[in-house]
Amino acid sequence: MARKKNNKNKNYTPYYIWGLHASIAALKNNKRNIVNIFCTQIVFDKYINEKIKITNSIRIVKNNDLNTLLENKITHQGIIIETKPLNYPGLDDVIDSNNIIIALDQVTDPQNVGAIIRTFNFFGGENLLITKDHSSEINGSLAKSASGALESVNIIKVTNLSMTLKKIRKKGFTIIGLDENSHVMLNNTKDYSNEKKVLVLGSEGKGLRRLTKENCDFLVSIANNNDSDFNTLNVSVSSALALYEFMGRDIKK
Repeated sequence: MARKKNNKNKNYTPYYIWGLHASIAALKNNKRNIVNIFCTQIVFDKYINEKIKITNSIRIVKNNDLNTLLENKITHQGIIIETKPLNYPGLDDVIDSNNIIIALDQVTDPQNVGAIIRTFNFFGGENLLITKDHSSEINGSLAKSASGALESVNIIKVTNLSMTLKKIRKKGFTIIGLDENSHVMLNNTKDYSNEKKVLVLGSEGKGLRRLTKENCDFLVSIANNNDSDFNTLNVSVSSALALYEFMGRDIKK
């Protein structure tokens, strides 16, 4: 499958989304600017034809063509979307929200960020802050890990996380940092269900930076029963436990 060259911009780099859940969610998102759709006949018949309103032309291709497009490195599940990045709101557009905000302090792994977005969306979260530098790119790996949730969560990039937390605090938010060295257990904190709050998560390995910690109202850790050296959790797993404490318990069945 030969890919058409874009003559308007020689430095044009395609932004691909792949995988069934991520791709179908992207196709259903009317805010997405889709450039190309590549899929197998099986995927088209089962998931797209007469089920999703498509304004773009669809290229029906073989699995080997999709393998070539992604250089045989990734499991695509029979569909690849070429798209322009989403346009997200700025901090000032969401800072008056009463919903919980997640702030990621230089979390660089796209699969971790995608998993956090997926869990956040599951509990009804909408706004996530990341640093402009030293953070995961918003790319296909992140989208696949988010399993479609990328289309429903706003990602706001900030230059200086510490200054941003100060600004958010002035709007009445409580800033809660997750830190494995804190002696305050997450499950023993007071009920914050009716308060505006920001949950701050640190990078893999390093955790929260010093200035980030200093701009949290308090730090919490997750209780465990493990006395060995293996007593830490992946950041996406930690976020899931924290989000359940701060959001899941409030969900009315």
